[in-house]
Amino acid sequence: MTFLFWLISRLPLRLLHAVGGALGLLAARMPGRYGNRLRENFLLAYPDATEQMIADAARSAGCMAMEMPYFWSRKTIGARLYGFDDYLWPELEKLQARGHGIIILTPHLGCFEVLPQSHALLRPVTALFKPPHQTWLRDWIERMRTRPNLAMAPATPRGVRMLVKALKRGQAVGILPDQVPSGGEGNWAPFFGKPAYTMALVHRLQQLTRAPVAAIFGERLPRGAGYRGHLRIINDGGMLPEDPAEAAAVINRTIEELVAIAPTQYLWSYNRYKTPSGIERPPQDALPATESSHS
Repeated sequence: MTFLFWLISRLPLRLLHAVGGALGLLAARMPGRYGNRLRENFLLAYPDATEQMIADAARSAGCMAMEMPYFWSRKTIGARLYGFDDYLWPELEKLQARGHGIIILTPHLGCFEVLPQSHALLRPVTALFKPPHQTWLRDWIERMRTRPNLAMAPATPRGVRMLVKALKRGQAVGILPDQVPSGGEGNWAPFFGKPAYTMALVHRLQQLTRAPVAAIFGERLPRGAGYRGHLRIINDGGMLPEDPAEAAAVINRTIEELVAIAPTQYLWSYNRYKTPSGIERPPQDALPATESSHS
């Protein structure tokens, strides 16, 4: 598998996006739950989405998959980055200079693989990932994604301790905020108007460390031209609401704002609205309706 990833990574990004786009569209058009979920989630968020937009979202999911070997197997990034060194990282550095570390949220939007790697070129970052059940696959993923200045923390108690220690050292941590947590590890909050079980980890980490929270994404540019960085700083770098459910609503609203920049680049096929085992789904009117404020 390592050799296959290396072989794919030798191909130009433009070609990988073309192949990934074709495979993504094919997968979405085959009968089954995958394509249905992509369509339903996209139309829930954007009822006026056209068939072309839905097809573009399917292509984007395929591009996202092909970016994994490209970034995991290369020693250098090899892609053009716009707004990273002159905007994204300087703004985050200002927050990090406060001495509490920084929590960087990277949703399933655009290319999230390029973000921790490009950040690690400047300063340390610890990225949380959900480990597979197979030990060999977990070890392989951790080995493939680890870089100088980039540590991988599994979504386990050990991994959470790694995040806390990194923040207390004044360093950055990266988290996928729209990944559905296990039962008892999240709160219900609206996401495009529908209840979504949202991780409580970001709120807990900030309560422990007072680290500011920001959300970023790398917009995929056409024809392999590179990526453009986008940023939202939550509450001007201040604290999230004390109530965990209200904090989750603020985080989800921030993700919505980033998705609005490039709606077809969100991973709509992900089962964002699933109900974890042992958790009861709340009535719609019981959800918090918190609006976020951003810099």
